[in-house]
Amino acid sequence: SPDHPLYPWPSKAHFITSLLFSSPRLPFSEVQKKAVLSWAKELGVRNLPSLGAMKKCQSHLQYLVGDPTEKVTSHSGNTFYINNIAKAIAKDYANPLTRLAMQDYPEDGGKGMSQVFNGTKMLLDLPSPPAVQVNRTVYFTDELLQESSGGYFIPNRFFLAAGDTLADTTESCDKVLYALGRAAQWTEAGFIVSDEQEIIPTSMFTRSFGDIAATCGELDCGLTASSIKYASLSPNPLREKSKGRMVYSVPLIIFMDDVSGNISKQWNKHHAIYMSNANLPREMLEKEFFVRFVSSSPHAPPMELMRAMRESISDAAQSGVIAWDCKYNEEIMLIPYALFLAGDNPMQAEECSHAGLNCNYFCRTCEVGGTKEYKESEAGYNTIFTSGNLRTPEKTLQEIRQQFETAFKSGATTKIQNSVSLTGVRDSSSALILSALVELGKKLRKRTAGSQALTENEVEVALRKEFEELLKGGQLDDIINPLLGTDGLDIHMDTPTEILHTILLGVVKYFWGQTVFLLEKAKFLPIFQCRLESIDKDGLNAPCLNADYICHYKGSLIGKHFKSLAQVMPFIIHDLIPPTVLNAWTVIGELVVLVWHTKITDTEAYLAMLSRTIEDFLNVTTQCAPSILISKPKFHFLVHLPAYIRRFGPAIVFSTERYESFNHVFRLSCIHSNRQAPSRDTCRIFSHQDTVKHIATGGYWYDPIVKKWVCAGTQVLCYLDEHPEQAKLLGIPNSSHNPPIPDVVPWSATRCAKILGTARPGIKLYQAKSVVTSEGEHASLNSHVIFRQPLYVGRIREILVSSRDSQTADHVALQLFTFAAALHPSLYLPCIDLTNNETVSTGIDIICAVNIQHNCLDSQCTDIQQHPVHQERIETSRTKATVKHKSTPNFFLNVYSVHNYAHIQRVVPDTLRETPLRVTNAAEVRTMAIRQLRDKRAAKKGGDMSQLAGSGEGMDAQPPIAPPSAFDHAPAKPRKSAPKAKAKPAKASASGSSVQGKRKTAPTQQNSEASMQHQIVFAPPTGPPQHVYSQALQPPHPPHHSFPPPLPIPSLPPLHSLPPLHQSPPPLYCPPPQSYFPSQFSGPSSSSRAPPLHQFQPFMSPAHHPPHNVEGRFPQPHSGYPPQESQARYLQSQHYYPQFGAPYPGGM
Repeated sequence: SPDHPLYPWPSKAHFITSLLFSSPRLPFSEVQKKAVLSWAKELGVRNLPSLGAMKKCQSHLQYLVGDPTEKVTSHSGNTFYINNIAKAIAKDYANPLTRLAMQDYPEDGGKGMSQVFNGTKMLLDLPSPPAVQVNRTVYFTDELLQESSGGYFIPNRFFLAAGDTLADTTESCDKVLYALGRAAQWTEAGFIVSDEQEIIPTSMFTRSFGDIAATCGELDCGLTASSIKYASLSPNPLREKSKGRMVYSVPLIIFMDDVSGNISKQWNKHHAIYMSNANLPREMLEKEFFVRFVSSSPHAPPMELMRAMRESISDAAQSGVIAWDCKYNEEIMLIPYALFLAGDNPMQAEECSHAGLNCNYFCRTCEVGGTKEYKESEAGYNTIFTSGNLRTPEKTLQEIRQQFETAFKSGATTKIQNSVSLTGVRDSSSALILSALVELGKKLRKRTAGSQALTENEVEVALRKEFEELLKGGQLDDIINPLLGTDGLDIHMDTPTEILHTILLGVVKYFWGQTVFLLEKAKFLPIFQCRLESIDKDGLNAPCLNADYICHYKGSLIGKHFKSLAQVMPFIIHDLIPPTVLNAWTVIGELVVLVWHTKITDTEAYLAMLSRTIEDFLNVTTQCAPSILISKPKFHFLVHLPAYIRRFGPAIVFSTERYESFNHVFRLSCIHSNRQAPSRDTCRIFSHQDTVKHIATGGYWYDPIVKKWVCAGTQVLCYLDEHPEQAKLLGIPNSSHNPPIPDVVPWSATRCAKILGTARPGIKLYQAKSVVTSEGEHASLNSHVIFRQPLYVGRIREILVSSRDSQTADHVALQLFTFAAALHPSLYLPCIDLTNNETVSTGIDIICAVNIQHNCLDSQCTDIQQHPVHQERIETSRTKATVKHKSTPNFFLNVYSVHNYAHIQRVVPDTLRETPLRVTNAAEVRTMAIRQLRDKRAAKKGGDMSQLAGSGEGMDAQPPIAPPSAFDHAPAKPRKSAPKAKAKPAKASASGSSVQGKRKTAPTQQNSEASMQHQIVFAPPTGPPQHVYSQALQPPHPPHHSFPPPLPIPSLPPLHSLPPLHQSPPPLYCPPPQSYFPSQFSGPSSSSRAPPLHQFQPFMSPAHHPPHNVEGRFPQPHSGYPPQESQARYLQSQHYYPQFGAPYPGGM
């Protein structure tokens, strides 16, 4: 009975056992369930249900709430199961946990946006939500109604907006529901509908269309001839279908991915579909509890699953979903539709009937691309930086139909391949039938012995007959990608650029691999690891910065590692890599912060800044590796990101991190099944879990026995509140925190008393160890925070509370920081100095924690210290090296930190918020890149790899207009063993030293990301060496030091001076005068040997000589890049030919 306190379970034992066995992240197999029940039975638990009784109880619950699992047989004959969409969204509206947080209408966010319903698709592009309810009366769109002033009005769109928004602030009052439509005027000749649209609040609605129609003769006049194009005097079709119920539209976010169903490394491929209700706020969409499983199969291809998904949504929208609205306690009708499809790039390409990332026209959104030769030309290369003509579903459908027409003709194989190559369109849904027609055509046209060849007309007739049989009585559109013809879905614009795979696992991963390649070649990876170990992680909210793991498994990192690295890399590698690569990492830091915005206060300003940052990043990438923009389409995908943000809200809304995390839950369900019917079993497991979660969290369902909407009993509804550990197993987060007991201290002995200079005799306070900020995070002593006074950055020195049980900090002592006047010239970060000024604030004024890094670059922190390593929570005798920071007050405010980015931007002075462009001569840089690509292609064709250095560009006659590529080496290819080339010594210089060149073969295997992916390596710099000095100035490292000794440095002739890319402080190094730049070197001869070393020494300042290394110290940070030791290793690793400043022929 619904009145039973444990309804719908027969007993408390059944209820608690169901909760335990329904946890998504703690699943039980049949054997484990038997073992648990047997264990409880042996302990003497009374009224314990058996496993059979639990299965009967589960079946009863499914009968009450509704079993959503349905069998599907595809056109190709594959069988799989799907959980009905209608029943899933009905649970959302019948559950107070989800319903009370929903927003039923799109919202005009004013200048900013923070949710998916602030995007232009829901606000402007899609049809409006069909109805509103005012004073318990339902008003539909496109129906005549009367408003409070007595006039008539025809609403076309309903939306929310702030009721009273100030002009110069983003803070707003309560949201008001408005209607956009046209005013109508009654005349004897008929209703005259206004040509202009206007906006009125829905609270003005007084009479609905039903009331007007019920009044005799009010609608008899009809519409005037000029008004027919705007409206009709007929009711909305949903009025009849809903039978007086309120109608809501439900946007759905759909995700599809391939995931392994095994816990082992053996790949057991399943395609799985999940979905989320986009009416929920972004904060709830991120939670695992609100992700719903739809379907999976190890047999059916992804587009067959998507067809079943689309049909389920279409059927629900056509018939309407009757559900219970627990917010207003009434029956309602729901109309679902697909908002957008999230996923990784290969899956989104398949959903768009696109050939993928490796085809000539690699973009699923626009028609950019072409042959490799075209993309390496000036016209083709520049198209990568902009959006091309947008693809449309109509054009894609037309191209697929044309491919089927081509299949009936002679030479279909080549023609279809050319079509795919020229358009990038390939439909996986109909690929099997298309291939069958092509193969049959080959057989029919093949002449056999003793028989006459069929004519072309006979072949075509036979193929069309076979085609009709393959269609099984259907139409061609029935087998083509179903998403291309879905109403309200522009598949090319509704598969937004996904930031996890495109940025973190895309461009950041590429730069990480190439940076590691440079560090390894220069033997700087131990220095990198030591600096990474020394990074201050406080306020960063990036727990994935384990230096040992990152450096050891540098080729196997995942998204969370790259997200953490992008926020700290410039602090670590500032003097270990070329300046162009450092510029790239600083732009990556800015890009990651911009893309991971959760709230945008000014959409236009934000999109302008994002577009500027993306363009600057692409230009810097052009300097580092021109060819990577051609071979890696993800760089171009960034160009479309601003348009997708405008369409769907902040990029984090369409990120797939929450769904990738849910893959673990899906994998557990596969593991704990018998694998005999994987699709059916996973659907049933998730449907049962959803049922238990729905009932236990207060959801309603229609009880067919009592024939009314009911919810669980009182004991069931209170159980999760009283047992938070059970709620956590269901995926409901628990944020409880037990603060430590503070220490008591007299007021006179506190730091706050000294700062304030007040005496409070007899007053005792308690010293706390952390304070909760306004953002809900814990800031401990010596943490750095932003606080109001009005806005400052400070270091927490003391926290005092008035009583042991107090939850608010009464006094917080803070040491203040001040900002420098300008950004740092190389890292483009705000510089802050720790002052001796201190102040006292309250706990409620502490806004958030921030990340601050010591300015080791200017402080020249070269000392290292050893820290003991903890293993198994025990301090061991093993040690690890960290940087010993000098006691200087110079720090950086880490504006690359994603955590609390909004507050960081507010505290930074206006003059320091915008960083300069890293590339100001974009056209020249791209021209130089095109020239390098052309010369590389010409060298490959001619077999002369020495041309890759630019010898064919006329380097003697024309200096380079942009810095050469920082890293651009050829892909690793298997090569046959060849006899080693002997070293060819050069003639000795006047100083007695000799320049020796060695022909080295490229390594066949690199333990780095660069060798694991399609290897794009960066070309060595052809500019002048930054430091030239003799070996006598370099004392060897101590024998026990972890860093290798420096290599012998040959004297290298500079070729050309490189102009600065932008205006900046004076250069950190002074190259030799232009007169010492030899231009007559055209080949290795006696006349082209390097000038003696002593010729360069008079032009060197003392700052150019590196200080002597002592035991326990790093090599001194250099005033410019690269340090001499790094320069030598870098040049030797790239097979540098000193006379040319170019790689050896064949050395790449």
